[in-house]
Amino acid sequence: MVCFVLAACFTFPQGSVKSAPGETWRQVHPDDIKIGKKYLIVSEHGALVNAQATINTPGDVTGDTQIGMASKPVTIRNGLITSKVTPDMIWQFGLGANTAPASDGIGEGPGYHLYNDSPGPGGGTEPLRREPSYNAQHAPLNTTNASVNGNQQSVMLHVLDEQEGTVALYFWTGDNQFNFVLTSTEDGFTAKSPAASASTAAQLLELMRQSPPIRLYEPNVDVGEEHYILATTGPNGTISPTSLTGHVWVKAGEDVTFTFTPAFGYEVDKVTVNGEEVEVSGNTYTIRNVTTDGITIHVTFKPVADTVDLPFIVYNDIFSVGNVTTAVIIDLGEGRTANLSDLNTDMFTVSARNTRLDGETVIFEGARKITRVYVNDEPKPLGYVTPAPGSDDLVTDTPASGRYIIIEFEFWNDSGPASGAMVSGGLQNAFSAILNYRINVNREIRLSDGTTLTPRFVQTAVVNPALDKFVPDQTNPGGPGNMDILVSIDESWRELGPLPLFIYNHGGGRGGPAGDHFAPVQTANGATVLSKLQLQHPGKYNAHIIATQNHVNSRENNEALIAYVERLVAEGMVDPNRIYMSGFSMGSMYTIGFYTRYPEFLAAIVPLAGGTLPTEEQLVANPKLGKTAIWAHVHQNDGAGNSWMQYFSTGPGASDLFENANVNILETNQAFNYPYFGFDWTPHETEAQVFSNLPGQSKTVYRYGPSQEAFADKNIFDWMFAQSRKKSVSAPAAVLSGPARAQFGDTFDVTYGLEGLQQDVYAQDITIEYDADKLELAGEPASLDADQFAIVGTDIQEGKIRILAAHLNDGANDPNRNLFTLRFKAKNTAGAAEIRIAQVVIADGDGVETEIDGDAIAVEIYKPVIPGDFNDDNRVSVGDLALLAKAYGKTSESPDWDQVKHYDINNDGVIDIEDLVALARLILNP
Repeated sequence: MVCFVLAACFTFPQGSVKSAPGETWRQVHPDDIKIGKKYLIVSEHGALVNAQATINTPGDVTGDTQIGMASKPVTIRNGLITSKVTPDMIWQFGLGANTAPASDGIGEGPGYHLYNDSPGPGGGTEPLRREPSYNAQHAPLNTTNASVNGNQQSVMLHVLDEQEGTVALYFWTGDNQFNFVLTSTEDGFTAKSPAASASTAAQLLELMRQSPPIRLYEPNVDVGEEHYILATTGPNGTISPTSLTGHVWVKAGEDVTFTFTPAFGYEVDKVTVNGEEVEVSGNTYTIRNVTTDGITIHVTFKPVADTVDLPFIVYNDIFSVGNVTTAVIIDLGEGRTANLSDLNTDMFTVSARNTRLDGETVIFEGARKITRVYVNDEPKPLGYVTPAPGSDDLVTDTPASGRYIIIEFEFWNDSGPASGAMVSGGLQNAFSAILNYRINVNREIRLSDGTTLTPRFVQTAVVNPALDKFVPDQTNPGGPGNMDILVSIDESWRELGPLPLFIYNHGGGRGGPAGDHFAPVQTANGATVLSKLQLQHPGKYNAHIIATQNHVNSRENNEALIAYVERLVAEGMVDPNRIYMSGFSMGSMYTIGFYTRYPEFLAAIVPLAGGTLPTEEQLVANPKLGKTAIWAHVHQNDGAGNSWMQYFSTGPGASDLFENANVNILETNQAFNYPYFGFDWTPHETEAQVFSNLPGQSKTVYRYGPSQEAFADKNIFDWMFAQSRKKSVSAPAAVLSGPARAQFGDTFDVTYGLEGLQQDVYAQDITIEYDADKLELAGEPASLDADQFAIVGTDIQEGKIRILAAHLNDGANDPNRNLFTLRFKAKNTAGAAEIRIAQVVIADGDGVETEIDGDAIAVEIYKPVIPGDFNDDNRVSVGDLALLAKAYGKTSESPDWDQVKHYDINNDGVIDIEDLVALARLILNP
């Protein structure tokens, strides 16, 4: 709160009001703000403080609280702040980086960066930033994990009353975008929007007028005329004096001496003033008679002559929020070790300057907080000590000596990801990064043999064991529906046979720019969570993984993905009965769209916060929809919260049309396991908590489904991997397995086997029937192990084959296995082709015959898509060129774009000469 004493109509002082210098603060007009000077930001509720606070926001659309910044009460007497001012109240204005176009006088100029470097919880050195609101009316504020984002961390200033000197501070993203006013409450400051949606400049201006006005205060000291010098350094040393903005203010005509302090193992290399190199004596330099603004001084540093290069890697790890830098690991080299007793956290400082892939756009620049330093015999962390009580794999009794020095960072705290922890710079930044880390030490490194060395640390690699398993690929290069993907192939398939496949689809806006193949896995992504689980639990989650990128919810895209997967099935890598798909938001819509079109392709789906599930009419018309297991998750206040609640309580989701339908309607998005321990996301952000919590841990308002109890204390992937299109059988049966789809002219294998038998089998009489209109048998059946199972006779007729076979040697005692394959060729007739076991008679060692049940499968036969074949005549010719030429000049803005967009061969949104040339190549080079 602000206590006003003897308040009157305010006029700005022309000189200082009589007071002891530095003990009081006076109001300053916004026109007189100077970069690098110290200010207080004060409203009727108190002064803005660099510490986070929970702000009560009841009734403001979604959620009753939001993370904001704290405030401290001040006392104002006769226009002066006379109460104690602490460092966390003092802010510096730096030049902002706002680039959003102005509208109606709002959003003009670059704005300001607001800096406060006070230590302690919530303190930081990055500019004050508003985080994404996720469709809430209030956005989180912080200065601790503020990734570089010009608009979101540039505070704009609007003068409300020239005479009173009152202002509004706001964050501007553009007209009809998400815009916020820095608004004070009794709990502190929050970033508030006119609504939980986009807002216009006029709406934002009205909110500024309604919000408590802000006044700016400066130290009540007359300093006379001043000029600023911009003091900067390269890495591996410091310059003094300086400021958070680099501005050093000097009284007119005075001299100022700068001191350069190299890091240990470094010395001053070069000092320039206004770009010209100057001579330095004793690591100091004096600029004399400062009479103008904008003088620059810059110093660089170089290693001393006797340094020893030590390589280090930047170690990234996967958590459900995304890709996180958790440590740097120094390699002392072959034959060298260091003792744990000779190392401590105070020895080291680690900083980084990380950029996007262009090498220029900075996403983080600053120091990382070190939590512990230890040694290991391998270049990998031994768990993590923070947040307390640490990770499940934490090793506290670390080795007494080792070749590798592990410097572990804080990467998560009560406010979320720690400063610089997220590789992409923030929870929502979907792009890869170039990580440039720097290590400094304040003394020599003592080795276990007693020798010492002065190190220069050289970064040699960036690693992430969970991400490094993925390689970029495409589903249909150059063809229709092509999509960039990341794929992780589990090589254990060579020993174990076909494995499950998990496909994950990222949320909207998280696909990243073209060519940045790893962008989708920098933020929350189920594919990377599974990849890490595979490393943590070897042998438990054997599976292949696909992470899609910039997916399009269309049949063409789906078919290209299906064809890609079927190639993996045909190679024996993927089990077609255990394919799973999940996605968040737009990726959830893609998941449900894919499932609705091709339910027979998926054993289970996990949609998160988006999409329209099939109606009762659709489920009745296509019973295959009900055979795919579902476990949906959504927050009660999110867009799909109400509709999914109804769907799974009184709608089709609660009917017997599904074999296994489950839902968690979430009260909060809190994650309760390491490293979150109760951290809550806004309503839409369901992703990280679903892949962190066990299903039973999630805080829900409604649960439904047959799997809830059995999998309450298991991982969501445990539930997925328990689902199969081919249900386990308790009774003896003969079973078939094969691909779900085949195109005209393809040959494919169908495998026959036995399951559930509790007796020896010495002979079988098998009759298999198939759709002769769509399939032809391509050769004799082939035994998978002729020493164990011999095919001794066949009778082949159109649409039917009878097989007589004998189990030999140990094969009679272990009949439950795959036994032989039949090869079929797809005819040029589209549709579902059934292959079924019409009859099976088995006989034991006493000649007793038993008839057992037989299986059936359906293979969808489809016409192949020929790129460029627009007139559907199974070739690419001048007729197709004519059709494309007719659509020449159409763009994605054309009203009939949906009808002609298939002519846009290079998918650039316009049908032009490039498409004609591309089609000509297809004609000339068939």
